[in-house]
Amino acid sequence: MTLPTPERKAENGPEPRIRTALVADGGTSALRRGADGGRSGADGGQAAVELVGIVFAVVLVALLAIQGITVAQTASITQEAARNGARALSLGNDWRAVVAEQIPDGLELEDAESDTSGGTARVRVTVSAPLGLGEVAVTDVSLTRSAEFPIDGLPDVTDDAEPAPADGPTGEDG
Repeated sequence: MTLPTPERKAENGPEPRIRTALVADGGTSALRRGADGGRSGADGGQAAVELVGIVFAVVLVALLAIQGITVAQTASITQEAARNGARALSLGNDWRAVVAEQIPDGLELEDAESDTSGGTARVRVTVSAPLGLGEVAVTDVSLTRSAEFPIDGLPDVTDDAEPAPADGPTGEDG
């Protein structure tokens, strides 16, 4: 057996590259690579398809995250509108105008209800937000929030409170 010398390597050309790859049974098998580094036209196409798939998945996750942020922001705006409306109602102000001021462009005020029974001002607000991208709305999501405030000028009475002692005679002989 003759050992290759630098002169013989030059005569025969570069040595073929060998890549080892895992096979299904856990062993390894040697795959010969060609002079182009082992990439055939099919491998390059597979990489392009994988890249398109990964870009699509990243864009899809980003769009879903944006939609989730939109819903969370709409819930916050709806809660703030209900709270400010209930506060205005408890003070005797125009609660509908206050609620309408809280809803920004792009969101729709679907419903607003009030109730003042029991010494408490309650406001319930329903807001609709479009889900989609830009001017293309895929669907609308409706969120309802409510808030309540005690009505100013009325005593805050709780059921378990003891009555205050009366000033003056109690009617008992002492």
